[in-house]
Order: sequence, then C-alpha cells, then structure tokens
Amino acid sequence: MMDYQIKRSSRSLSLRLSINAQGKVVVSAPKFMPEFMIRKFVEAQKDWIESNLAKVQKNQVKIKTDELYIFDKKYQVVTNHNASRMGVLVQGEQILVNNLSKKTPTKIQQQIEDFLKKTATKYISTRTAILAKQMKIKYKRISLREQSSRWGSCSSHGNLNFNWRLVHYAPAIIDYVIIHELAHRKEMNHSKKFWEIVRAHDSEYLIHKGQLRKKRYN
Repeated sequence: MMDYQIKRSSRSLSLRLSINAQGKVVVSAPKFMPEFMIRKFVEAQKDWIESNLAKVQKNQVKIKTDELYIFDKKYQVVTNHNASRMGVLVQGEQILVNNLSKKTPTKIQQQIEDFLKKTATKYISTRTAILAKQMKIKYKRISLREQSSRWGSCSSHGNLNFNWRLVHYAPAIIDYVIIHELAHRKEMNHSKKFWEIVRAHDSEYLIHKGQLRKKRYN
C-alpha cells in the first residue's frame, strides 16, 4: 500500500491529491470522510501518483548537507557550537549556523530552511515590485511556498505564488520566473501574445527557461 498523508478540513468538499516538494503524497479530505473511502480513492489514482512522483523526483533541487547555494553562489555550511546567540548568517563563503542548544541535525536543517525562506521572501517581494512597475502591471498578494512541480503561479484574482526554492538560483533566472507570472496578469495563457510580453522584458528568456529546467544543485 502506498504511503500518504491525510489533511482534513471542514472547507474541503471533495477528495484532492497533491505531491509536496519532499515527494510525499498528500490527500486533502472533508473533515468526517471515512478512511476506507480515502484509501480507495488513493488506490484508484495509483497511475497518476506514480507518474507525478517521478516528475517531482526529477525536478527536485538536491542540496548537499555541507554546502548550500544562494543566488547561484556556493557556500559551505558550518555549525558553530560556541556562538553567543542563535541565528544563521552569511560570512564570506560560509553559512554559519549557531547551535547553542546542541540541536539535532533535523532542527538545524529547519533553521537553515527558515533562513532561506526569509531571504527568498525579502528578495522576491522586492524584485516583483520593481519588475511590476517596469511592466506597468498590478498584482494583489505575494506568497511563497515549496511547490512540488511549479516555480510560480498567478491566480485569476491577481495573487502571485512563488517557490521559495528559487533562492538557490541566479538572479536572472528568478527575474524570468517573476516576469513570467506578471505576464499572466495580462494573458492567462501561454499564447504567442503572452510570450511577446515575456520577451519584451527578458530578451534571454529562452536561455533562462532552459537553465531553470536543467540546472540542479548536486
């Protein structure tokens, strides 16, 4: 039987499948739906799950435990057990993780991820505001999350979502993703007109698009 995680919500009206960035199958279900019905639903979606799990594993950004990429620059991760205060900071070509309470490797990794999320949020929010002004495009809200197979998305209401893992990539590639999603504020499709908008603000978008697909941090 395939492993999966159940997320129940009173707002869910039906069963829905997704795969998170860690490659875990998540089932969103109504609050009181019996587990046997959820299990039957998952079994019926076996082919979809296996196909999409393969895509997620192929697209995952893999980071070594002793090194980290921020904006395409490599840093060595160093755990400091003798620091005077908690925190993660960049110093030269190192990422220093202050571990005052002798945290476990899992908690240290969470500390690093929190740092990366904050860095990504600050950078992407700032760049989106700048690029939107240049493109004369308005948007409503920005949110960052770790999406399983998308680097960004734009809702019909004007809300923008970005994958915080973009923080590992070069600024030019991040700009391409932002421009791509902002262009959807004018064209909610991938028509010729849409790509003309992207090209107008990123003349090398094809290169950046290819790098985003091919580049992996091993």
